[in-house]
Parts: sequence; structure tokens; C-alpha cells
Amino acid sequence: MEKKIESNAGDAKSIAGREEQWQGLRRVPDKLPKIALLILAVELGERFTYFGLSGPIQNYINNPYDPSSDLPGALGKGQAVATALGNFFKFWAYASTVIGAIVADQYLGKFKAICCACVIYVIGLVILVSTSTPTALLNNAGLGGLIAAMITIGLGTGGIKANVTPMCAEQYQHSHPVLKTLKSGEEVIVDPELTVQRLFMWFYWVVNIGALSPLITVNVEAHHSFWLAAILISAAVFISGRNKYIRVPPVGSAILDACRTTSIAIKENGFNNARPSVLRATGHNDKYPLASQERFTDEYVGDVQRGLKSCKMFLFFPFYFICWNQMWNNLISQAGTMALHGTPNDLLQNLDPIALCFFIPFLDLIVYPLLRKYRIDFDPVTRIFMGFMFASISMAYACVLQHYIYKSPPNSIHVWIQAPSYILVALSEAFVIITGLELAFTQAPKNLRSVISALFWLTIAVAAAICIALGAVSQDPYLVWMYGATLVTLLLASSASAVLAGKRNAPREAGENKNYLGGSYNDCAARNNQLCTGECAGQPAAGAGAPCYTDCTTRNQ
Repeated sequence: MEKKIESNAGDAKSIAGREEQWQGLRRVPDKLPKIALLILAVELGERFTYFGLSGPIQNYINNPYDPSSDLPGALGKGQAVATALGNFFKFWAYASTVIGAIVADQYLGKFKAICCACVIYVIGLVILVSTSTPTALLNNAGLGGLIAAMITIGLGTGGIKANVTPMCAEQYQHSHPVLKTLKSGEEVIVDPELTVQRLFMWFYWVVNIGALSPLITVNVEAHHSFWLAAILISAAVFISGRNKYIRVPPVGSAILDACRTTSIAIKENGFNNARPSVLRATGHNDKYPLASQERFTDEYVGDVQRGLKSCKMFLFFPFYFICWNQMWNNLISQAGTMALHGTPNDLLQNLDPIALCFFIPFLDLIVYPLLRKYRIDFDPVTRIFMGFMFASISMAYACVLQHYIYKSPPNSIHVWIQAPSYILVALSEAFVIITGLELAFTQAPKNLRSVISALFWLTIAVAAAICIALGAVSQDPYLVWMYGATLVTLLLASSASAVLAGKRNAPREAGENKNYLGGSYNDCAARNNQLCTGECAGQPAAGAGAPCYTDCTTRNQ
């Protein structure tokens, strides 16, 4: 049985009376909405295709087309060019998330934007397949076709990536904690924050199921050619649920409004001074046309401020993704200089998604519940810092391994000694990427969720651009220095991010977590007072310990 930890205005006293009771209860996530599975299908298909292409792409560009060679290849452009083009593909795919977000939030909405992106994706796949056949390669159509396909597929990827995660999370509509009695008789708090966290964990689990596609495509490339696609089936599954999805309609001026609000905040020396109630009190509201609009409220200004604050952590993510990018280029080339013993040099990258398919359920079902049981607050900042540390250890391992490769006879070190680098990066992803997605959704204004999500993905594009600039040292004999510099940079970024976000690490009681409506469960009285104006004026305010409400109607239910 369930009962909401909220009441009508007349029960404010009884809420306060139960405060001590529910604050000491264990927090648990809610069940995930089933309709979200259809949205995950398109992400599964897109990731299956994307990683199926990304896996072979280093060999495709690096090695020449030689059917008699153990190493598959097509273009023979060398490691530096292969790494640069691979990073360009990542840069464009993740930079184009900004385009996909703008189209969704301002014009089409997320559902239509995803459908259009799938069409663009398929066009890119057709270009790639038609220019990667042996006949096309022998007629020098391979490089031009690859670049055209990269641009087209990247645009489709951006349209999907920017919108799938927020649309998936939007299918969960509960915003207030509820009390629930388990079969054991234990009373627990069903926490929306934990539910959103769980949703993104399993979203990323699905991503990594799709990322296992190189297990197939590596063997396909070694013996046949470079083609594979699963996007059509997943798109059909996604479209089949079109009448069941919860859709947030686009707001034509959403992005412009956010920019104008930020501009007002800069001119007024802070977001608090940019609130319409303050602008009216100071007589500055006539200076800004937006201030007269009904949609420009104190709550909206607070939402924009919170969204921008969440982006501060994203400033350090490019340094992490520089390490993450090594899996798809330099570590593959490193494996090519080791003793393969029949193992394709780009097979080991599959250890990353395989490890994540184990790590994510282990964290969600065992580790995190155990931490909550003992009231250990493993907050987002701590998770991100932990992930940065695991990635740093991975780069340290790769650096030492590269040193011994240089010191040893050619092809003498077994390729599977490289495995810990991939597993450590996988463990870091379980903390960094999942938490980044969570922050991008929970801290974003409702009508800018795709844009904030795109800003998160944009950090991968920035990292890819930096890797392109490092192309000159992404080859022998500089690889030890390259791995070492990456390690030092990430350690510095880890320390800086921990210092910047130090205030977020204050101890919190159970039930006092930040929810995605903003504010904590224990500091909502002022917010509810502010919301209960107009037709709700004179109604008693919720006391300390009450959940946050989105509007007066909900407040007075």
C-alpha cells in the first residue's frame, strides 16, 4: 500500500508531525515505466550500428586492403590519419547533438526529431555500404565515401542522442516521494531521485548491449567487408509506441528565453536580481521585454539558474573523455603491436561493454542499496570523482604497458595483458557517464532538457577535438608521453572538480536529497509560500519537511 508524503493545506501540521518518522526511513527507487522500453529500443539499434561501425573504423583507415593479411583494412592511411578521422567522427556525432536538441526543443518535439534523425542515419549507412565494397575500394571511392557517411551518420546520431535520454526519463512522471510498506512490513520512502538514477543506469546498460556489436562486426570485417545496420528495426519499434508516449511539446522560444534570462541576470548582477518579482520591486521590469511575458516567472528564472549550475561539472568532462577516446583508436593500434595469437586487435575493446553489463546491475542491485542501508551518501559529485580516478588508473596502466612494448622485441607481449585498461575505463563510465546523464536531466528546465543533454554530449565532441589536435603525438615514439600527459591532466581535472563542487558534498539525511523539481525535501516551505499566490492566497503553507510542489493546484490537492 502507498500513501503520499503530501496532504491538503489543512494537514500541514500532520506532515510536520511525521517528519521524524519518514526522515529515518530507507530510500528506494520506484518501478521503471514500461513504455520507456520502446524508447530504449531505438537507442539499442542506434548504438548497435554506431559501435558496429566505430569498432572496425580504426583498422579500416589504418591498414591497406590486403586479403592475404591477418590485419583487416581498406584505406591504408596509417595510425595518425586513422586516429584523426576516428576522432572527427566522434566530434561531429556528439557536436551535432546541439542541432538535434534545438530542432526538438524549439521546433519538432523529441519524438519527431528522433524519427527524422533515424532517416538521416539510414541515408548515411547507404552511402557507407555502397562505397566500402571491394570494387569501390579498388576505384578509390573509399575515403570520400567514408567522410560523407561520417558526416551524415554523425548528424543522425546527434539527433537521436540529444533526445532519447530526456524523452525516456520523461516517461516517469512522479515527482514527490511516497511512503510504501514492503511485504516484510518495512516502511520505505519511494524516492523519485533514485528512480531517475536507476532509469539512466539501465539506459546505459542498454547502450552497452548495443555496444557489443563489434563482437560481430570485427569478425565480419576480418573475413568479408565493412557493413552492418540495425537502425531500421529499432526505429520501427520506437514508432510503434507513438500513441503511448508522454510528449513534452516544443516551445518555440525556449532557447531564446533561456539566453535572454541569462542576459538579464548578467546585467542585474545575478539570477536572484533577475527574478520578475525583484525586477518589479526595483522598477527594472520595463527595461526587458521578456519580463512582461506570463511565462517569465520566478520559478522559471530559478530553473535556468539551476540548469547552468549543473553545467559547471561538465567543464571537466572533456578531460575524462580524452581518456575514454583512447579505447577506440590508440589502444586498438597498441594492440596491433602486441602478440595477437589469432585475436583481432580490435576485439579487446568489447571488454568495455561486457564489463559494464556486469557492473551496472551490480551497482544498482547490490552496492547502492547497501550504501543506502547504512546511510552512506554516495552523491553525484563523489560518483564522478570516483569515475575520474578509475580512468586515471587505466591511463597509468596503458602508459606503463606502452613503455614495456617499446623496451621489448616486436610483437612479444600478449595482447590480453591490455585487458585491465578497458575494464578500468568501463568501471569509470558506470560512475561518470551515468551520473552526467542524470544531472543533465534532473537539473534542466523542463523545456530545455534536450539542450542540457546535448551540452553533456558536447563534452565528448570537445574531447574528440582535443584528440585531433594531439594527432601528431598519437603515434610512435611519443605514445608513452601521450598516455602520461592524459593521466596527469585527468588527475588535475579530478581535483579541480572536487574543489569546485565541494559544497555539494555536505552530509544529507535520508529523504533530504535534491529532487528534479529543485530544492531539497527539507527546505521547501519558502518555495511553497512563493508558489501559493493568487487564487491560492491565504492557504496555509507547507511546513519544513514537506516535498516541493510544482504549482498551487498540486500544493492544495
